[in-house]
Amino acid sequence: MRRVIALALLSSIVLLAVSPAELELLTKPYQLGPNCESIKKVVEWSGGPDNINLPQEIPIGAPAPLSGALGSFAVSNYNAIKMAADDINGCMQQLGLPWRFKFIMEDTRTDPQVAVEVVRKLALQGVQIIAGRITSRPMGSLMYPVNSELHVVVMSATSTAPNLRIANYNQYISKTGKSYIFWAITNDYFQGDALASLAHKLGYRKVTVMYRQDDYGVGLANAFKYYFSQYGGETVLVPYDPNARTFDAELRIVANSNPDAILFISFDELKVILRQALQLGLQRYPWLFSETCRGVLLSDPQLAKIVALKNGMGTGPGGSDQFAKLYQERFGMPPMLYADYIYDTLWLSALSVLKAKTYNADAIRQALIEVGAYFRGYTGPKTFNPLTQEVMKSVYHYWTIKIVDGKPEVVKVGLWDPEQGINMFQEITPR
Repeated sequence: MRRVIALALLSSIVLLAVSPAELELLTKPYQLGPNCESIKKVVEWSGGPDNINLPQEIPIGAPAPLSGALGSFAVSNYNAIKMAADDINGCMQQLGLPWRFKFIMEDTRTDPQVAVEVVRKLALQGVQIIAGRITSRPMGSLMYPVNSELHVVVMSATSTAPNLRIANYNQYISKTGKSYIFWAITNDYFQGDALASLAHKLGYRKVTVMYRQDDYGVGLANAFKYYFSQYGGETVLVPYDPNARTFDAELRIVANSNPDAILFISFDELKVILRQALQLGLQRYPWLFSETCRGVLLSDPQLAKIVALKNGMGTGPGGSDQFAKLYQERFGMPPMLYADYIYDTLWLSALSVLKAKTYNADAIRQALIEVGAYFRGYTGPKTFNPLTQEVMKSVYHYWTIKIVDGKPEVVKVGLWDPEQGINMFQEITPR
């Protein structure tokens, strides 16, 4: 009896000895995020400040399209980088740490060749990690020089082309055991599934997809076609040259296909495409949109009103209402698509540099995998698939445009989860 009592008392002492912080350590899967406490944890994880050998000013390349086909996102891209820089360095100061991060912003002009030149320039300046809004075409162009010559970590917050993930595995990871290329967002087979699920729910049997002839457009169009076929749907693919000045020929093919709906996968050229579509009477079909179209429409009030009248719908990666509120308070305007992904990606980069303890791309690469396993940002968890080095899960939302007080606004009307499917909290039907 005394032995039982003694064991019970010992168990109680052990239980009482576990602090809330220790209990969190034992039970919480995601212990890191975009906050000061995470910087403190990573520094402790690295053995404390005395065990970290970093320069006082730590450079991180932060390229983004500030002009070109994604120029309409320039202000939002800039603000997301500034917000991350201010918040991260504010935490460093608050915690009394001796280092500050310098985020080097460079305009890629939405041009793959310019993006390669920007990354090469940063690498030659000694920058060991480059992270930001690098789109799919530039990521495709960067894969070879980064892995074979430059040997710096490059992480995209927004590139979604599936073929690049396959190439990263086939050409580098499966052969050498590593790659310096990472994605802080899932590939477009997730978005293709979300769009196909929506088209099926809306009762469409035939959808014509008009898409950019590039890595991003081809990847998403094929993903949609694959998943829509699983529902018995027919897809007509109509590619176009994103650098063209007119899209009349492609739009006539769309019109002749007589679809139940049209899906547009476009960047800023969407403004020209939709105006020419209106001239051909294509407003008689319902319109669906990829995630990149949302910001383009908001930047053109006339087209936004037309899409609002038609109840046009699109998809977008998760998106955080909490981040949007913080951004709105900071800059007096709502964030555009991917601002939250850029913000999370820069936080993930900074934490990984601290975990690496030294400013070296190989150490940072390994630390990125380790930190990602425990990081949950505004855009969700960032655990990397070891075969492709992209994050493994995304939730997508459905959006439409409504006119509020005479101004266009994006309104979320539903969610899509790869495990749970569609959850619509506002039923609308495109006209």
